[in-house]
Amino acid sequence: MIYAPAVHPHAHVIVAPAEVRDGTIRRHAAVRLDRGRAFALSTGLGTPRLWSYTTRPALLGFSKGLESGATLPPEARLQHSYQLARAELVSACNVLIERVVPDATLFGVLLHHGELFLFGVGAGRAYLHRGGRPSRLTPREDDPRGLIGADPFTARTVLEPGDLVMAGSASAFSARAVGRVASVLQDDPQAPPSVIGGLLTEPARKAGVGAAAVVLRVR
Repeated sequence: MIYAPAVHPHAHVIVAPAEVRDGTIRRHAAVRLDRGRAFALSTGLGTPRLWSYTTRPALLGFSKGLESGATLPPEARLQHSYQLARAELVSACNVLIERVVPDATLFGVLLHHGELFLFGVGAGRAYLHRGGRPSRLTPREDDPRGLIGADPFTARTVLEPGDLVMAGSASAFSARAVGRVASVLQDDPQAPPSVIGGLLTEPARKAGVGAAAVVLRVR
């Protein structure tokens, strides 16, 4: 049996819009679910005008799955949520007349009895910063596909007081963003989640690509 110490996570969710021509558009979306014990992020793929059209059903289906699967074990609950998210997205895409079918990534985070469970489809990243050292929790290669075409990945880890978890869209982990986070954490290992979230998404906002991130500080 895995021993999971009592932990108290403090989370910050942040989304930076993308820029298309002369306006801003939400390519990325993120939500807090299950009374702060779960989070989901999604990035629209395909034509910009359909980005929010695809992220909306992806997150809606995931939310429905978490609620209807509340009594399931964590990994089964995430799998159930993924299936509903995919079904919602496929249903939304079926009414479109498009040469290229749009898609969306999905990244889910679930906290359960001191453990962190991850579930992702498409490009998404998560890192655990513990004792001054970061470790990647997600695959090294980013899959360019989304819910409709990509294979899901999972991860699981026991959390400890002092841990910092950073999860988000691939755009939130640019070289500039990662470097700024590393510098801040070196000077202040207890930097709050809101500060880390801003450091991750600000370069993507300035570059016009947008980003979404969830940062958890475990106490």
